[in-house]
Amino acid sequence: MASEQEASTERQLKDYSVSEVYDLNQKLLNESIPDVPPVSELAPMSALRAEYERGSQLFLSQIDWLAGQGYTHFRRAKGDGDCFYRSVAFAYIERLLSTPQPELESAVTITLSLLTATKENIINAGTQAIVVDDAFEEFENLIKNIIIPDAEQRTLTSSRLLEIFQAKASGNNYAIEDASIPPNVVFYLRLLTRAQLKNNAKSYDGFLYDADTGMPLDSETFCNKYVDPIGVEADHMQMTALCRELKLNLDVAYLDGRRADSVDFVQFREGLESQKPLTLLYRPGHYDILVKDEKS
Repeated sequence: MASEQEASTERQLKDYSVSEVYDLNQKLLNESIPDVPPVSELAPMSALRAEYERGSQLFLSQIDWLAGQGYTHFRRAKGDGDCFYRSVAFAYIERLLSTPQPELESAVTITLSLLTATKENIINAGTQAIVVDDAFEEFENLIKNIIIPDAEQRTLTSSRLLEIFQAKASGNNYAIEDASIPPNVVFYLRLLTRAQLKNNAKSYDGFLYDADTGMPLDSETFCNKYVDPIGVEADHMQMTALCRELKLNLDVAYLDGRRADSVDFVQFREGLESQKPLTLLYRPGHYDILVKDEKS
């Protein structure tokens, strides 16, 4: 009887629309992890599996497949519509932190040079410098802090980075100061995405659509509706645009419960061929950071 019910559930899941799968996924997320910080500590894949124990076997099979491919941990990101940008920001900086010491200073210098160039791109796209400056400064200082101590003589580490991304705008002055950094970095990445779409509008002609009506949009209208507003999640074109601006390689694993034997990866290749891609885990309407065992 139980197997018949499971089979029925799987057939129903395959028949769900994208929006219905999204709603189901959000329900499971809210029930299993009701209070998630902006970025969480590393958790084993078994913790992800536990979120779906009462859900579809297809999701469980896909999680097991990822674990079998060497993906041992993940970091949850708060599902508030900014999770893609926040996950990219955290993973981008954490990867820079993992650079071997002999190459670290050079890697930071190259990243800061790229960041300065992206600020010019944002201004060229029509955003006033006064709007960009604070967010750029927060992002730039965070990168600099990898090799230059702050006022407390601290350099950035992975644990300190997590502390910053989990900071709340209350408590001591340091926590309040830290709390302003992640939203500014997210805001800067949204400005970067807009800049790429606006400055290269012809390249995106025919690829930008209204998600509600299916009608084509120009880059300005698309950005006004799907890039600029805080809390509006990114889709394929925003991911493409941001990767192009950051010269970034990115893999996105789609945990969608549609198949049991594997997980589809969407790859974005805008960085050097030698650059190891960041990896995100996509569940309908939500992004987390996926971590692979370096030995796998």
